[in-house]
Amino acid sequence: MKRSAAVIALLCVTSCFEPTSQARLYACNADGTCPSRYVCDHAFGQPAVCCLPGVLACPTLRNPDNTCADGSTGATFLRDRDGDGFGNANEQVIRCARPEGFAAKGAKPDCDDTRDDVKPPTAETCNGVDDNCDGVIDEGLATREAFVRDEDGDGYPELDGGVLACVAPPGTVRAAGAIADCAPYEASRHPDAGERCNGIDDDCDTSITASSYADTQLVTEPVRFPCLVPNAKGICVDGVLTCPTGVQPVCTALRAPTAETCDGIDTDCDGTLDNQPGCGGPTSLINQANLRYGGGLVPGGTGLFDQCQKGRISAAGTNVGGRLTGTRNTDVNLIWWAEATSDAGWDLSAENLRLVLSWAASGTNPSSLRGLWGLAGTGTLPDGGQLDGVHPVVYLCGDGPNDLVRYRWEQASTSFKMNETEFTGQLHLDPTQPDGGFVLGLGSGFDTRRVRRVEVMMRFVGTNYDIAMRAPTGFVK
Repeated sequence: MKRSAAVIALLCVTSCFEPTSQARLYACNADGTCPSRYVCDHAFGQPAVCCLPGVLACPTLRNPDNTCADGSTGATFLRDRDGDGFGNANEQVIRCARPEGFAAKGAKPDCDDTRDDVKPPTAETCNGVDDNCDGVIDEGLATREAFVRDEDGDGYPELDGGVLACVAPPGTVRAAGAIADCAPYEASRHPDAGERCNGIDDDCDTSITASSYADTQLVTEPVRFPCLVPNAKGICVDGVLTCPTGVQPVCTALRAPTAETCDGIDTDCDGTLDNQPGCGGPTSLINQANLRYGGGLVPGGTGLFDQCQKGRISAAGTNVGGRLTGTRNTDVNLIWWAEATSDAGWDLSAENLRLVLSWAASGTNPSSLRGLWGLAGTGTLPDGGQLDGVHPVVYLCGDGPNDLVRYRWEQASTSFKMNETEFTGQLHLDPTQPDGGFVLGLGSGFDTRRVRRVEVMMRFVGTNYDIAMRAPTGFVK
């Protein structure tokens, strides 16, 4: 299957999308997100849409080769956070069209992008602000005096040259009578600050000896300061200084290890990012203590249902550690499933994640025409499925029966059929990757960061069945 076809299939089947008026583009979710690998792009005055640069043209984003649809390399746009039509020169992007939240092409720079009343064509007023963005405060106005910078807002400034203004500009104090700050960028350190258990001169008296702590409450009210926990890894390296003995600070971890997820952070503190099973699911789905197993027979049909199948089982089989056995009682589909026991489930959003399936199978009393597993390629459904089936069909299931992504085997020639005794296949969960024989089914789509269960469905027309999943069945990166 061609890459472009796989991309279109993904867009056409993802239920979290809502179509927009633009051909082949779909609306972003309410929180501004899109499915894996797609990006939310928002042109000025237009709805936000999901696109893929280089594959599905984006309204403002350039292709990977830095070209636009018209062949140009785009233009520079400045961020306009206050909506006054002038942009922040420190926040600029090169885009093919004006993005939402940016000033028009060629707009003049704004010296304060948080206030719409401060911009180049504004008249200067006596307020301690450079209203017209000419680099001078309160120019041409009477009663100006000197103010010096107080960056940390503790009331103690840097005694530099300061600025002249009618009133104190933001981040300054009156120069007359000001006392210098020994730590101008730390609000907790100034001449009137109490000394704390941190090995730092907090009160600017040039002393950090034990006698300086006598008039503070360090023992009963430890003060917290950021630090790095020695020999820790991942999120466990972030700590705070506490003072349990009064003078000597101790670095204590802020966070404990948690289950790994696909977030680019080492949350389990083992020194490795996004490791399985937290990111990418279990490497083995066979005979695992932290999995539940089940399966059996579900009502017949093609197996291309728009819901997960665990709740539809009409005759349960016996699934012990990954081996499913039982007896057929009508024309049915056979389903094997393995499920996470934790509330978090599995995060299957890892890039290039694959599901490997392999099993040995047997049965009794095969059909003289259809064998044990039915004919492949007999009749075609609107989405390409077969009446008797192209097996297997794989469901990735979430919290509810309609939270699913469904894949089916594409090639009739290599599907599981008739009286075959084994099957091995590899499913790429990312449709933009080589398909490995599987294609997305219609009606699929949900957040694959919380997958609860894997269901494998096949057609069965014999009497007794025995499906034994075998290595390397599981998720691989």
